[in-house]
Amino acid sequence: MDEPEKTADLERRIALDARDWIVRLTSGNVSDAALQRFKAWRDLSPQHRLAFEREKIFWQQLQSIDSEAGGSYPLAGSPVPAPHGMRRRAFMAGGGAIAATAIAAVSLPRLRDWWSADFETAVGEQAEIALPDGSVATLNTDSAIAVDFTPQLRLVTLLKGEAGFSVRPGSTSLFRVSALGGNSDAQVTRFSVRSVEDVATVTVEQGDVRVAGQVAPTALYDRAPGEVRLTANQQTSYRAGERPETALAVDTDLVMAWRSGRLIFEGRAFSSAMAEVGRYVPEHIVLGPLVRPDIPVSAIFSTRNAYDAVQALAKTQGLTARRIPGVLIILT
Repeated sequence: MDEPEKTADLERRIALDARDWIVRLTSGNVSDAALQRFKAWRDLSPQHRLAFEREKIFWQQLQSIDSEAGGSYPLAGSPVPAPHGMRRRAFMAGGGAIAATAIAAVSLPRLRDWWSADFETAVGEQAEIALPDGSVATLNTDSAIAVDFTPQLRLVTLLKGEAGFSVRPGSTSLFRVSALGGNSDAQVTRFSVRSVEDVATVTVEQGDVRVAGQVAPTALYDRAPGEVRLTANQQTSYRAGERPETALAVDTDLVMAWRSGRLIFEGRAFSSAMAEVGRYVPEHIVLGPLVRPDIPVSAIFSTRNAYDAVQALAKTQGLTARRIPGVLIILT
């Protein structure tokens, strides 16, 4: 075993010891002697202290799923013994609370999307929609659109997720996709709009698209302040209430590979690749403290086999993907 491998093995063993201490300290049955042994272990080296802090943050990520919804039970918020008597039964009850609040957290937004949407897809599903003018919208995973066509404006509102559009020629009215308070206007073109994590991203495969932020969906204008014009193989993005960024050149074969059922990563950061794959599974993916998020990965996956993609990405770092169906996938 060479030096880097020895270092990695040592770091893993320290991390596993840190996890064991997290479990003991939250068991509700920690003696003074055990607490002293923990302090002695933690103070052995800066690596031990850092490993424990990383493990604590990891479990706090799980706790935050509940605390954001007003939960109050402790999971591993600090290296202080849990209240006396907190055994496996209480921990499992807390796990049930995590599941319930995670479901509640997504149910209301989904209900709002369902009420407003004309077309939508479930997680892992894709669908091709024929629009009233003969144009075609292709919805990616967990996406929803509302359609409102008038003689003056063909308006599609992207409520969530991602959709590709093939705009049919021949109409004199403007074709518009509205997302996050911005508009993407086109005539004859192929482009996609993505609304994920409060960022809208517009990518043009063919033709040209005018992208404007801070404008009403039904507003008619010749040119909006800060408007960005995109041509083939260009992309821009914007946040709600902000103007779009300067156009950038992109490889549309990679960006739009999902339309052919593929995810293609070329030197993409591990955490970013995992987040993208995570859009195709119903569970929330949590990265454990052993994950090296910035390590680049290159791979091609099928969108139909997202769980296999999660496991394959995990193996690139020697990690295990542990799944709680419908709730969490934890990489450790």
